[in-house]
Amino acid sequence: MGNCRFLTVLLLVTIPLFLLAQDQQQHVFNIYFKTNSDVVSSESMARIRQQLLDIGSRNIREIKLKGHADSDANDSFNINLSDRRASNCVRYLTLQGVPESMINKEVFGEANPTSELKSLNRRVEITVVYDYGNTIADYKGRKFIIKGIVSNYNTGRTLACLYVIEDQKLNVFQSTKADGKFILPAKIGKNVSLIFSKEEFLNSTLIIKDSYFQNAKGDTIYMEAKLKPIEVVEKIVFDNIFFYSDSDSLKPESKPDLDRLMKILRADKTLFVEIQGHMNCPLSRPMNIYQKRYNHELSHKRARTIYRYLINHAISAEQLTFKGMSNFNMIYPEPRNEQEADKNKRVEVWKLKVINTP
Repeated sequence: MGNCRFLTVLLLVTIPLFLLAQDQQQHVFNIYFKTNSDVVSSESMARIRQQLLDIGSRNIREIKLKGHADSDANDSFNINLSDRRASNCVRYLTLQGVPESMINKEVFGEANPTSELKSLNRRVEITVVYDYGNTIADYKGRKFIIKGIVSNYNTGRTLACLYVIEDQKLNVFQSTKADGKFILPAKIGKNVSLIFSKEEFLNSTLIIKDSYFQNAKGDTIYMEAKLKPIEVVEKIVFDNIFFYSDSDSLKPESKPDLDRLMKILRADKTLFVEIQGHMNCPLSRPMNIYQKRYNHELSHKRARTIYRYLINHAISAEQLTFKGMSNFNMIYPEPRNEQEADKNKRVEVWKLKVINTP
């Protein structure tokens, strides 16, 4: 059967798990009909919909319908009536987005009464079979790890590279192993991105989505980043893209150059550019590990600011890549005034050409 995701379940009847597939559970409920009627009432529709919503984001594997009738009429009439009742339930379920291939219908007429009260026998019994224990809420608090590898998009060969772990509060800079492999802990709901970068390659970004935790093999999520090789064509010179000190906030005088960059990108949709963020940190300043980390993070944020600015102005992300260069390429290693410091706190843009597989 196919999968169907709906919006956790108030179980009226729970079948023991050992009677189902190891990772499945089922929920059974009834809806009721008036005498000789096959109309699914608005109350019954609301009940069906709510039961599906209560199942939540678990995968529904199958929905079984069993049509029943009381014993007031003859057997042939009751079989036909219970069939129409079940068929109308099928029709309503399909309107809710349930593929008909997932629905299994049976009819019993008056053969399987459940009560001496006839009103309780005029029913359709609905059984929803679903995967057990794979809502997002079920994974919160569990510990996961990400194991991954970086490779050349064209050749498949592994690549050692740098990568940035971006979450809501912090950017952490790491390196893969020499064989391109990386490993890190992961937690659901963190909205973490991994940005892989290497000289002469386009960046590659992997976003750790909640669905990865649902599809994890045990406690491990496997990922692969593929970097496309490029060659640098030329530098696009911008003299006035500047930032405030110790900030990734753009100065107002940056707008004309940013507008010019957008015009260049809009004019040539095949153009790729790399945005390099630079910062001012005189070489004479004492540098400990925290200062080095700060330099790298700030330059990364500055490049990302331009990247996001362009995307927010309808430039395709497919044309852009970015990276932080720390203070490794300052124009003025020992700036003498604010103007020279501004020249160091800059963004450079380089035209790139993607190298396709021969």
